[in-house]
Amino acid sequence: MDQDRHRHQRGLAAVFTAHWIGNTVLGLARALPWPLPTDPTGLLATIDQPVRHYLATHTQALPVTAATAYSTWQAVGAVSLLLGFLRFTGARLTWTAWGAATVAMVWAGTPGPGRQVAAGITLLAWAALSLFALRGLSLLPAAFVHVDVHNQAPPAPQVRAEIHLPKAAPAPHKPYNPPQPPSWN
Repeated sequence: MDQDRHRHQRGLAAVFTAHWIGNTVLGLARALPWPLPTDPTGLLATIDQPVRHYLATHTQALPVTAATAYSTWQAVGAVSLLLGFLRFTGARLTWTAWGAATVAMVWAGTPGPGRQVAAGITLLAWAALSLFALRGLSLLPAAFVHVDVHNQAPPAPQVRAEIHLPKAAPAPHKPYNPPQPPSWN
């Protein structure tokens, strides 16, 4: 009973901690302009600009602004990358969904001629960062047991019960002595 109560308390503590971390990260994301670092290659802009365009286009009818959606997108990606690196299963699932959504947003937000290249660059960047977020993850089964059910069953073992009694050595023959009691003869 105490173990269940402690497990429940730890679960609540984890939920409240995650809520606090999420609110802190979102607050920081809203407070900072989140500029792109200098990128002489243009690879980051190839990913970032289509995401911004996609979010600006698809948040017009929503109560959330495009800037808030973009900050949330960045915060979720950063937190799930960090927590995935620390081997939290939920963060790894979030990282996977975040990456798939990012590739889809880049695909939809890039003009026609460069769409495949931009999605490919995004996919490669996501795969490279996944080396950190999904480190130590193994998709191999822990054990493999092969049971062949198509063969015939082996014949039942035959058990024979044999009892071997030790052979009694014949008693030495003594002549009858009448003065002794009969049990001694």
